[in-house]
Amino acid sequence: MMLADRFRTLGRTILVLLAGLASLTATGLADQPGRGLVPPAPGEPLPFELPASQSLMLENGLTVTFIPWGLTPTLDIVVSVRAGNIDDGEQTWIADLTTAMIEEGFAGLDRAEIGRRFAAMGGALNTTVTQSHTLIGAHVLSDHGEDALALIADAVRRPDFPPDALARISAGMSRDIELRRQEPDSLAFTTAFQSLFPPDHPFHFGLPRPGQVDGFTINDVRDFHAAKFGAGRTHLYIAGRFDAVRMEAAVREAFGDWPRGEQDNAPLAIPARGPVVHLVDRPGSLQTTIHLVYPVGAITSKDATALSVMDAALGGALAASMREAGWSYSPSSFIQWTRGGGMWTYTDDIDTPRTVDALTSVFETIASAREQTWNMDGTRRWLASLFVMSTGSTYGLLENLALRDAFRLDHDYLDRRVPALMSVTDREVNAVARAYLRDDRLTFVVVGDLARFEVGLRALPALEQAEFVRRSADAALAD
Repeated sequence: MMLADRFRTLGRTILVLLAGLASLTATGLADQPGRGLVPPAPGEPLPFELPASQSLMLENGLTVTFIPWGLTPTLDIVVSVRAGNIDDGEQTWIADLTTAMIEEGFAGLDRAEIGRRFAAMGGALNTTVTQSHTLIGAHVLSDHGEDALALIADAVRRPDFPPDALARISAGMSRDIELRRQEPDSLAFTTAFQSLFPPDHPFHFGLPRPGQVDGFTINDVRDFHAAKFGAGRTHLYIAGRFDAVRMEAAVREAFGDWPRGEQDNAPLAIPARGPVVHLVDRPGSLQTTIHLVYPVGAITSKDATALSVMDAALGGALAASMREAGWSYSPSSFIQWTRGGGMWTYTDDIDTPRTVDALTSVFETIASAREQTWNMDGTRRWLASLFVMSTGSTYGLLENLALRDAFRLDHDYLDRRVPALMSVTDREVNAVARAYLRDDRLTFVVVGDLARFEVGLRALPALEQAEFVRRSADAALAD
């Protein structure tokens, strides 16, 4: 699953929880009479303290974190390699193809035998590619922890890359890509990224160009793995019930002689500022798909926590107003952190005849977040509670740890997360909205039947500073 897809899914999940609450607390409607019963405010979020853990670094640079966790005799093993789409260069999705090929065989085992081996241990091999990392791991019974670790090490270090599987895997990916390219949401996403990142940046093409993946050779896959997979770029997480001494010995046996490999030389990913509006014409469309992006500070900046609160409150208010009016189908907002930067994004599918009305409301709500100080008490509590809940499973805990380590945040980042969220003031949230959600910074992609709303859209006050770029859907797909 692409990173943008994951952020959209996460954003929609949070919005379902926050939409009603944020629309009330953020705009002050909770105090207005005649609006029916208002749910009581949530209580104080529980504090979070990272479970006792131990980290060590092998002589080859591989970092290992052991987290004793839980009561059930199970174990999660996740290998996080600093190799992702930001390392693709001009070979868009070569990281995805490489990871898919890893699943086809390693250490002389084919895909079917790999499945049987992990099933016998109570789990399955899982792989994920993100913008900056490749994750390979499994959830297994503790009794099989050392055997699972050895197999995962084989997958990471010694993939077979069977040449006879390449055509099948490439063809499947190409079909998926072509389907995505026909979807308005993917078309809006890729158009936005072409605007936000220059042509020589790996993120410029959010999706591979037509036929690109089919042109990758088995040597391209092997070269990417050889260059980007190495001990010095890898963090191994082991969480659950295990014997620490035996597991450390197994780690050293499985990974100790792995070469350090190439240093991390991926570029920064700081999105460009607008203002620019991309109009993509799809005559006959029943929905107008929008992708509204504002560059924001990095996750390492002093504004990051306030931005998270802003996203939840503003996204919730937008979703509630769109649904209440019946104008849109899938309102969603999220922050996508990148290397050195970030983007606050609002996406939606709007009923075509109501496009201008809906966008007028969207920009008025954003302006309200800039110009007024909203009550964030309910939003802070919800976010803090959601964070604590997200760490309630081994998988969720490892996700949070991987986020911390991927962006090289402070070691106590997770311990401080609840106090950090609860201490953000309403004025600080208003300040980041004023600083980042400005009309002169936006990148706005609109995909739909332009004949039905273009004149009104161009007249929106929020877009008066923007450059307009207009093209057909066919022209956009050809890029």
